[in-house]
Amino acid sequence: MTTAIELQIRDARNVEREEAIALTIEAYRQYEDGFGQPFWSQYISNIRNQWEQGKDARRIVAEHDGKLLGAVLLYPPQEGLYEKLAAVIPYPEVRLLGVHPGYRGSGIATALLRDCAQRALNSGYDRLGLHTSQRMPDAVRLYRKLGFERAPEFDFPAADQITLVEAYRYSLHNGIPW
Repeated sequence: MTTAIELQIRDARNVEREEAIALTIEAYRQYEDGFGQPFWSQYISNIRNQWEQGKDARRIVAEHDGKLLGAVLLYPPQEGLYEKLAAVIPYPEVRLLGVHPGYRGSGIATALLRDCAQRALNSGYDRLGLHTSQRMPDAVRLYRKLGFERAPEFDFPAADQITLVEAYRYSLHNGIPW
């Protein structure tokens, strides 16, 4: 589907967590072969853990006609957000942005990112951050298109010790044009 659809972006309800987890796993499944085992299993475990136990995370979903089509976690700045990163990132971080594979290209990821950026602005922050890797070229392309810039001082190695988890940030000084 390539046309924009009407969405409701809102906080996830507790009863929707399993559905949001399943949606996120399905969204990331395209990377399964490239990740290989056991890295893929660790990644799935991380998705589940972040949704179930993510400290201080805002759980946000995109809904259309009663169906969840996208999900994302938004974390406030905090120590230990990433196990392998000692630095505290001084702005909110987006994690595990996922869109139902059948609805990619319809603006859902951008709508979720816009909501996260607005929440960051409303909380007094001037930036929004996220991490991704070159293993996810579609995600990198989207973030760059929206104006996210690299923040290599917050990079760290992934659990496979091969992949570089790359930091990006978006300046909110001029608002949110997307």
